[in-house]
Amino acid sequence: MIAALSGVSLAAQVGMGSNLAQIALVVRVAPRASIEDVSPAVRSTSPGSLREASVKVRLFANTGYRLVVVRTPSSQASRLWVRSSSGDFHELVPGASVTVAQGARSAGQSEREVSYRLESAADAVESLPVRYEIVVTPTI
Repeated sequence: MIAALSGVSLAAQVGMGSNLAQIALVVRVAPRASIEDVSPAVRSTSPGSLREASVKVRLFANTGYRLVVVRTPSSQASRLWVRSSSGDFHELVPGASVTVAQGARSAGQSEREVSYRLESAADAVESLPVRYEIVVTPTI
């Protein structure tokens, strides 16, 4: 509707109302993961020369990740197996790695138990020749 009043043109839009608007807020943070703590190895009962042990790995992740165990070179000539994320035991040789846990888009801390079998004549399983790595799963 247009009206002429004192030589000034006025315009108005009919049917315009006030409604609520919804806005999506998207926040992006850099993917981050870290290993917070590794407990001492706890030996399970096992007969013969095969020893079983487990450790608990406490980690933080704000994205998908894989927890990997890598066998380090050591003077121990014993054989060592680790339970993979699929549930099977895989032998670790120096330099080899096995994925022992996976997490998808988790946020916060979690604790994972890692199980080992060690073929050794010695009773000690406290110092396993391994290191832990956490691999961030990239997001697109």
